[in-house]
Amino acid sequence: MRLGYILYIVGVILLIGAGYVVYNSATLEPVLGGKLIYGAIVFVSLLFGFTSFIFGYSLRPKKYRLRTISPTTVSVESLSKITRVKGIGDRRADQLKELGIVTVADLSVASAEELAESLQTSTKIVDQWIKDARTLLLEN
Repeated sequence: MRLGYILYIVGVILLIGAGYVVYNSATLEPVLGGKLIYGAIVFVSLLFGFTSFIFGYSLRPKKYRLRTISPTTVSVESLSKITRVKGIGDRRADQLKELGIVTVADLSVASAEELAESLQTSTKIVDQWIKDARTLLLEN
């Protein structure tokens, strides 16, 4: 038998015994030697009964639910799509493609100044695109 079940049984027996002693207090108190010993017996029985019951509950068999992990299929094409970079949409991707920048890897090694001049946009924006492209490459 498992330890949890044994503790359950011991706890129930002690709680029933404490209940019996409390119920029959008029007859058992003189036999046990007075109120002090009688109170100690009731207290200890209740304490050990509840403790055994709680430990028995904590040792009960756990129900585990298995999680299934589905494999994710990530194609190289989806990883290299330049539109994954924040701030680059389809129209901007077409403009970059005309400049020879097709993938995220191409963007990560490009010069921010030259690219900003070619696209007629801010160097800060292009620099942020390059940082985001490098971050995407490092994550994957």
